[in-house]
Amino acid sequence: MTRLIVATIFLVTFFAFGNQLLAQDFRVQIAAYGERMKPSFFKEHGIENYIETTDQLGLYRYFAGAFKTRDEAEVVRKEVAAKGFPYALIIDLEEQRVLCGAGCPYFRNGAVYMKDLQRQETTNTIYFEFGRYSLTPDAKAVLNRFYEQLRDNPTLKLKIHGFTDGIGSKEANLRLSANRSRSARNYLAYKGVRVDRMLMEVFGEGDPILANKDEGDDRTDAPENRKWNRRVVLLLVNDFGEAATDDSILNN
Repeated sequence: MTRLIVATIFLVTFFAFGNQLLAQDFRVQIAAYGERMKPSFFKEHGIENYIETTDQLGLYRYFAGAFKTRDEAEVVRKEVAAKGFPYALIIDLEEQRVLCGAGCPYFRNGAVYMKDLQRQETTNTIYFEFGRYSLTPDAKAVLNRFYEQLRDNPTLKLKIHGFTDGIGSKEANLRLSANRSRSARNYLAYKGVRVDRMLMEVFGEGDPILANKDEGDDRTDAPENRKWNRRVVLLLVNDFGEAATDDSILNN
């Protein structure tokens, strides 16, 4: 009986929140990424509360809240932009319904996309110390989870994308991103994953999550931003499709 009461309270609360969320016409999108971001990423930028959703394209979208009017949303958008997210934008939900229809990344059957907590983890990011490619304990914990999925799903393969921050030459950063990718690949290979199930791609300092230098006339170094760019992105896939790699960088 106690469990039934608790479950009933939870459902009432959930649907009350859901209806309130959907009743708001505007949302402030902080950012959208191809991989899930750690809570500390937003906390270090002064954003304590946010909503994480996942759309049908696999993008992780982060929102600062839902609002009845565009003016209310604009106030929050400016605050978010000032905290380091200059591309924060206001989503007019009704406009998206009209423009996107069934294919809208914010809706499915009239409901806002929310992350499926039961879905297996298919993408994640591991991070590295400045100038290094050795794996941290946190990185090994993430790789262990991917190893289990690769072990239990022999048809799956893994894409390993390596990145660096913007310090150093482009050539050196390509080599460093390749070494970081190799560290992840070799760790999994040592545990028993066949090398031909893993595809490495390296991007060096390209495609940073945050600017390596602060915007402005002086373009000062931004170490708090750069640490999020020293990463390897892991992505489980059914097949590789076309992949462009630099054999001169990736050969052993």
